[in-house]
Amino acid sequence: MSHPFVSPVTGCLILLLAAACCGEKTRQGRPPARAADKKAGQEKKIRDERINAEKKTLSLWMRANTGGEVVPAAAAAAISDGRVIFSESVNCASSTLFQAASLTKTFTALAVLHLADRGIISLDEPISTYLGVKFEAPGLNSDPITVWHLLTHTSGLIEDPDPVQEKNNYPFIVPQQKYPTGYRFSYCNQGYNLLGFIVFEASGMPLGDYVTRNILAPIGMKDSKAPVTTRGASGIRCSLNDLVRYMQMFLDGGSVGGKRLISKRMFDRFIDETIETPRSRKKEYRGLCFRVWSISGRVYSMHHAAHMPGAGGFMQLFPRHNAGYVFISNPPVYDREEFYRYYYGLKSRMIRFSRLLVSDDFDPLTFEPDKPGRRQLESFVGRYRLYTNPAGGRFIDIELNPGGYLVAIKSYTGARVAIVPTSLHTFVYIYPGQTEKGEIYDFVLKDGKVVGLGVKEGYFIK
Repeated sequence: MSHPFVSPVTGCLILLLAAACCGEKTRQGRPPARAADKKAGQEKKIRDERINAEKKTLSLWMRANTGGEVVPAAAAAAISDGRVIFSESVNCASSTLFQAASLTKTFTALAVLHLADRGIISLDEPISTYLGVKFEAPGLNSDPITVWHLLTHTSGLIEDPDPVQEKNNYPFIVPQQKYPTGYRFSYCNQGYNLLGFIVFEASGMPLGDYVTRNILAPIGMKDSKAPVTTRGASGIRCSLNDLVRYMQMFLDGGSVGGKRLISKRMFDRFIDETIETPRSRKKEYRGLCFRVWSISGRVYSMHHAAHMPGAGGFMQLFPRHNAGYVFISNPPVYDREEFYRYYYGLKSRMIRFSRLLVSDDFDPLTFEPDKPGRRQLESFVGRYRLYTNPAGGRFIDIELNPGGYLVAIKSYTGARVAIVPTSLHTFVYIYPGQTEKGEIYDFVLKDGKVVGLGVKEGYFIK
């Protein structure tokens, strides 16, 4: 009903004017949707142009530097949101098989977790239960080595450069245990080979057959081969196409096409912290197989290298951004300066390319874990005595130089060297003339206190 003092025509005019005013106010208060869409479209166009430019640069670099005796062939790919964003194969095809080298360990770990999911293996069970051999060194008074310790390289077993089969003619090598179980990360290929035998003992299938049936086939890795000779530490061969599928399985949290390969609970073990480390905002630590980067407790990156004669590669995943990259190559000799220049050159370019694929301020190219301040450095100062003979054996003194760095003095060599931090508890003495190779000093924490030090000669207690 119209107002008694306003005619119907006048009332309509008033309503139209009011609507026009409201529309004008809305336009002044916020931009229309099409303007926001236009801005988003421009940003996407700029991003796509940068990605395409970087793709061309990557391809040109690989083509210019791959070939010859140092790196005869190589292949690389990057993925984002389930799509292949970059792929390049030089002197090979994307279906060509390369040695996966140490990436085999990730398949072995998946096989063990798969068995644990089914209740066939217990991660907390001593490995002697499956292999019938005692691996603990009597003088260390160590806790039993469990399946979990082998998975996380915290068994205390060390790599034997000249291994000898045991007198009982076991089908596996029994490595030396140099550190108490659970105290220190110590990378051990032979420890992962033991996991391969545990898979066989628990499942009745050789590791290669178990991986083929329960990992390669469900993921759809049709090119890849896990022969019966596959060891826990190496032996699988993969194509670039298949490694793309493998990366996506990890980014999907252990699922393939919506179907879980292993349970989420078991998959999450990959990012568990395996030894106690100081609290920090930006942290680098060893998870299960992978080296992990986290910020404020949230995982941003997990990666693993692949090195052995005839193989050199790297895989890095960014789970928070659903992105990752991988490259593989076939250097006849991987431990040479010429190959490392190629390897780090390609790796840095793949990381830079990945920066374009992430959606926040995280920059994988410049990520640096937190380092200890002066107060934390002071907590490492003291005398560390050999664990197996603390009363009269060797010792290492750790001093804080007035310049703000730690110095290590070994009683048994007289050497006095500066050690620099690579994380909040790991330090390294860089060998003269080297930039990366050196001797690692791992400080051990229990309940927040520094209790020991692991070096190549053994474990020392504070």
